[in-house]
Amino acid sequence: MKFQKSLTFTLLSAAIAITAGCTAQAETTTVANPAAVPAQIAFIKNCKVIQQRAMTTDEFAAYQRLEAVEQQMEELHLPLKAFEAEMEQHSERMAELSDLVHQEDEHSIRIDKVKMAEQHKLAEEIQEITERHRPHFAALEQKGDEISDIADDFTDLLEKSAPAGGFDHIQVMSDSGKTTECYDGGIKLISRN
Repeated sequence: MKFQKSLTFTLLSAAIAITAGCTAQAETTTVANPAAVPAQIAFIKNCKVIQQRAMTTDEFAAYQRLEAVEQQMEELHLPLKAFEAEMEQHSERMAELSDLVHQEDEHSIRIDKVKMAEQHKLAEEIQEITERHRPHFAALEQKGDEISDIADDFTDLLEKSAPAGGFDHIQVMSDSGKTTECYDGGIKLISRN
């Protein structure tokens, strides 16, 4: 049973990590309309914009591919909301049953076989839910790999024209007067261009 629960949480964690990691790897902020004119790219160091320019045609094309695949990734997350809800409910019940299966005092240990049978049945249900959603996890992993490849291409294009002094991160801006955001030690810092 612990294996079942662990596998489920591992798969869910992997799906979330893939999404977060790929989005962070792109180091971009989503533009509301991917069909818009090429956005501005800002290279930021110490929460200050050190260079800002329009994207080249190649950069913008790569950025649009990245946005399209990220949208597909968001759509793939929809079935996982149901998975999360089911797993939360089952996990809570499993925790309750775990407490009820073994009753212990200073003189004895009592095992409730009825609760143990319920626990076993619940473990099977968890396994069934996991198996039912396995194709969603596989699709997320595949899309995550695709995002990673496109994000690498996009980042490589941007780094070719990066400022000589280096940068901390890159931000895509559709509005040249937009406020930039960066984080230092988990604290959100904001600077105006």
